Amino acid sequence: MDLVFVQKLIEFVSRSPIAELEIERDGVRVRMFRPTASAQSASQVQPGPDVTVRSPDQTSTSLPIARHSIRAPLTGVFYCSGTEGEPPLVAVGDVVAEGQKIGVLEAMKTFNVVESDRAGRIVQIAFNDHAAVQSGDVLFVLEDEG
Repeated sequence: MDLVFVQKLIEFVSRSPIAELEIERDGVRVRMFRPTASAQSASQVQPGPDVTVRSPDQTSTSLPIARHSIRAPLTGVFYCSGTEGEPPLVAVGDVVAEGQKIGVLEAMKTFNVVESDRAGRIVQIAFNDHAAVQSGDVLFVLEDEG
């Protein structure tokens, strides 16, 4: 499957109301999807679709997309601040460093730190404080600083 075809699919899904698209061609599977409706209603910016490309050996390949999603590593309750009563750890427009604490997930009475896996500017916080999230949900969208 050539990259021009994949890029055309990305553009098509970005402009359409399609929530999810999966296509397989020549042994390569491409899956594109948008965050859930509840996540989009809480968002401040609507990014393009997230794209996963799988080759026949099922390894993922990242495509060069200007934005990067940070996803929930587990199912739980999302918190914007480190502890109750404190201001949010980050806001849209903040520049974050790789490894910086940007949120908290509570699962089974255990609090898990959500860290940025790369440096960039936050362009979307997909959920409000105290929102229930599923493993794999997009929590934050970053844009490369540059």
